[in-house]
Amino acid sequence: MSDTPSIELPDVNVTAPAPTNPTTSDAPKQQPPVVGGNVLTLIINNTAWQGWQRVAVARSMDTVPANFDIAVTEKYPYPSTRIDIKPGDPCQVKIGGDLVITGYVDRYSASLSAGEHQIRITGRSKSADLVDCSAFIGDKGAPSYQIKGGTTLSIARALAQPYGVEINSLAGEGKQIPQFNINLGETAWEIIDRITRYSAMVAYDMPDGSMVLAQAGSEKMASGFVQGVNIEQASVEYSMDQRFSEYEGFYVSALAYFTDSGTNPPSRGVIVTDPGVPRYRKHIIISEQSDNGNLLVTARTQWEKARRAGRSLAVTIVCDAWRDTAGALWAPNHQAPINLPALKAPDGTDWTIGAVTYTRDENGEHATVVLMPADAFKPEPTAFMPLPPTVEKVTQANNDAAKPPAAGQTTGPPPNPLGPA
Repeated sequence: MSDTPSIELPDVNVTAPAPTNPTTSDAPKQQPPVVGGNVLTLIINNTAWQGWQRVAVARSMDTVPANFDIAVTEKYPYPSTRIDIKPGDPCQVKIGGDLVITGYVDRYSASLSAGEHQIRITGRSKSADLVDCSAFIGDKGAPSYQIKGGTTLSIARALAQPYGVEINSLAGEGKQIPQFNINLGETAWEIIDRITRYSAMVAYDMPDGSMVLAQAGSEKMASGFVQGVNIEQASVEYSMDQRFSEYEGFYVSALAYFTDSGTNPPSRGVIVTDPGVPRYRKHIIISEQSDNGNLLVTARTQWEKARRAGRSLAVTIVCDAWRDTAGALWAPNHQAPINLPALKAPDGTDWTIGAVTYTRDENGEHATVVLMPADAFKPEPTAFMPLPPTVEKVTQANNDAAKPPAAGQTTGPPPNPLGPA
């Protein structure tokens, strides 16, 4: 028996305490997740809470971190016992036997009236610390703000490590990135977002609190959404105002910085056309860069056309179930077919789930799912500037000068890192 006290509230059912650390050798083994069942369980301080009256859990490819918002109303002026939950508590959120969020409680709020006592709890996944907190590398006691060269995955892991977030990849290590400096004050997520875009990857939360790097639309659901079967409400938005028939890319060349733009105009990249736009509409793209030349501006121009076309076709579905036919929860970055003839949703489109919100309230249980073509979620191509070699020399010289002298070594002024004057 655990020493954790049992808590009973009129509208909240509390299960037996959860294991404190299931990874230790003496902890009970975890059973495989039970497929099916949608009871939401909030596990905090080794106690599993159930019976929430209003539930909203959101996961998205466009928004990090995943988040939850749950509430319960007591039909008494003040409960005889209280829910012992505090902001900052580590937590897990489960739907049935499936883990959906591992993170922290952000806020606990309570309100009181003559005949009601309401409690509301919100929280986010562990990646919240990457989004909120400043970036650095290495030990917390001696942080570094210079990132040595490495792959996208290795650098992302180094940035996430101080905040206890694990990062994995479904798309390999990613591109090699040269050494660069952190801009003081920018968050870890801002850098991770840049380097994943450089490798044409997307990054999003996983239920266990880790993050994954992947290609857009790389996974599939067992089933999809069918009019008259599991679709309660649906809306489709087709747009043309943000699309263009012709995209022409230009890049800023370092050779043209101090020349006359009239005699030496910006270098021109490729012209990309969109046959889906019925009239002539031109869009010029400035691909700010000082290297990678035509390769980057071509990729940037092609991405602009594909993303705008993808974002011009969006379907929002309110589904009567949180799961597909195989019992898996609808999840971001998974492809799912749509059969929606009444709204003329095109057949043959590879629909990718961009966001899903599981809700339960006085109106029942629903999943709101936003789907677009996979091109809508592909990241913008970008380039990385290497750290100038002279800066590397200065940094190394300063680091060497800061070291205590070895036994018998005399101290003196540090050497000029750029050589003799």
